[in-house]
Amino acid sequence: MVLISLLLVLSLERALRKQPVWHIENHLGQYLQWTQEQNWIAKQSVPIQLVLQIALPVLITFLISQWLLGGFLSFVLQSIILFLCLGSEPLRNTYRSFLQAAERGDLEACHLYTRELGHCTSMDVSDEPSAQGKSFGQHLLWLNYQHYAAVIIFFTVFGAAGAIAYVTSRECFRLWCETDDERKQGMATWMHILDWLPVRITAFGLLLVGHFSRALPAWLSYLTHPSIAGEKVLTEVAAQAEDVDFTESQQADPACEPKALVTLAKRNVMLLLSLIAVLTLLGLIN
Repeated sequence: MVLISLLLVLSLERALRKQPVWHIENHLGQYLQWTQEQNWIAKQSVPIQLVLQIALPVLITFLISQWLLGGFLSFVLQSIILFLCLGSEPLRNTYRSFLQAAERGDLEACHLYTRELGHCTSMDVSDEPSAQGKSFGQHLLWLNYQHYAAVIIFFTVFGAAGAIAYVTSRECFRLWCETDDERKQGMATWMHILDWLPVRITAFGLLLVGHFSRALPAWLSYLTHPSIAGEKVLTEVAAQAEDVDFTESQQADPACEPKALVTLAKRNVMLLLSLIAVLTLLGLIN
């Protein structure tokens, strides 16, 4: 069922242009605003507020999909939830706009689109912004991981409730990382914990579909440094895995790096699906 849901949703996500109603970010934004207005949540301490805000949609999703529904109806519900969680139309539009600006040679527009992606997407545990100074392609690779690879991994292991847990945590951090220092600290640590293993699984996939011998030492070096931010692990392994001199290529074609890294990320998603298919055939995944 997991494999069928993934194949179906990925096909639809590639073929269709999502309307705003099918973007999980819109619904989570309304949900988080609602929770802020509830006295029984607002009067709690910040850590308890965060736990409640993340746990409520996860618990509701789990109860409906596992207890109230069964069989085909559960499959339909979980596929719909996966469709909501997977991908990002605004991110895709920004990528297209960047490519168009690069084709025109408009470097100023390229810089503006890089800023549009946002720099507060990953924080080191030591509270140093790991995203500062990253290129458009590196930002795009990290956001691609958050909207595809991480969602796929959590959905495969924990079902629809796992996907909801990850995207709710991701959106909480995105909304508060620039406006609320107290919540930002807690969410930064929580996101680091959530991303630690999926990032290294994804990075290992990148070296398998890229330049293995060159990227392997970088991947191995981060296994013994658990405090390193996930974004740093992913982007540096990807830089070694993709056989392109980005420094020289960026000067001639600003779109070279994003195109190479997006292609690498797409190959990695196909590898993930292949691995899930093998595990399904072996009976390790339902």
